[in-house]
Amino acid sequence: MRVTDRETMDVVEMVLGGLVNKEIVGLINQHGGKAVGLTGKDGGFIRAKKMLVTRQAENEKHPPETVDIGHVGEVESIDPSLVAFLDSGDFIPVIAPIGVGAAGESYNINADVVAGKLAMTLEAEKLVLLTNTPGVLDKEGRLLTGLNRKDVERLIADGTISGGMLPKV
Repeated sequence: MRVTDRETMDVVEMVLGGLVNKEIVGLINQHGGKAVGLTGKDGGFIRAKKMLVTRQAENEKHPPETVDIGHVGEVESIDPSLVAFLDSGDFIPVIAPIGVGAAGESYNINADVVAGKLAMTLEAEKLVLLTNTPGVLDKEGRLLTGLNRKDVERLIADGTISGGMLPKV
């Protein structure tokens, strides 16, 4: 699990919300699109809360404990009106996965999770993820295609799908 202290959160906002976001926006615009860069803090459209991780008990003498991993968040809600407004003008929103808490604090959120929650909120027909991974692979490294929910649940249970691929599925 990622850990994000205050100083790292500042870097996340500058890099993801600034440099990377604007580079993607520029590339889309250069190729004929009309892109607008956002973070979830813009208009408060991605509301988040602090994510707390429970460390499992090592044994009976050491019970489970809650671990504070800093400015890492989970999505509480997404207000689709900003994206709908941009869509009505044929703009392409480029969204950095930074949410805002009740007191205005920033939270670093897993981008795959934000994309999935946004797709659910917008009732999207499709969700396309660009990644440096060819897709879901079996234990021998072969690409698995045509998976349904039952297949994915089985693959998670047997440990085939793990790590960074979990949020994508």
